[in-house]
Amino acid sequence: MNTVLTQEATRYNNLMQVMHRDIAIFKDANRGRIVMNEELERMGVTMMNNEIPDNWTEESGVGFLSIKPLSNWIKDLKNRVDFLREWENHGTPICFWMSGFFFPQAFLTGIKQNYARKYKIPIDLIEFEFEFLNDKMEPKEISKKAQEGCYIHGV
Repeated sequence: MNTVLTQEATRYNNLMQVMHRDIAIFKDANRGRIVMNEELERMGVTMMNNEIPDNWTEESGVGFLSIKPLSNWIKDLKNRVDFLREWENHGTPICFWMSGFFFPQAFLTGIKQNYARKYKIPIDLIEFEFEFLNDKMEPKEISKKAQEGCYIHGV
């Protein structure tokens, strides 16, 4: 699962580097230090309209899939980064936030790989089995890791 964490952190770091760069350039243009070109003006209008700038979207190859307005998207980004930071600082979570992943397919493959290695069976033979817990239960209420597979929330 360390590979999944590393890949996810790399994707979010790339996104935040693009955001940091774009905001710094936009601030310089807004202050008159550089020329405000059409792209920067469009980015400013987009942000003023509470929309995600094109350079930060999934379509640009940098962002994550979302239909949220910019203000909620920023909060979501912070929560996603906090989830990964918690994982890095305190070890594998007891319960994984599925919708917090940039690329959830890699996470699911990692779960299958761990199971395949543990029982020495080909990964192609493994299928997921789901057990739904009480829908009133909060992820923080789960006190220990699943014996097999994992707990997820946010589906």
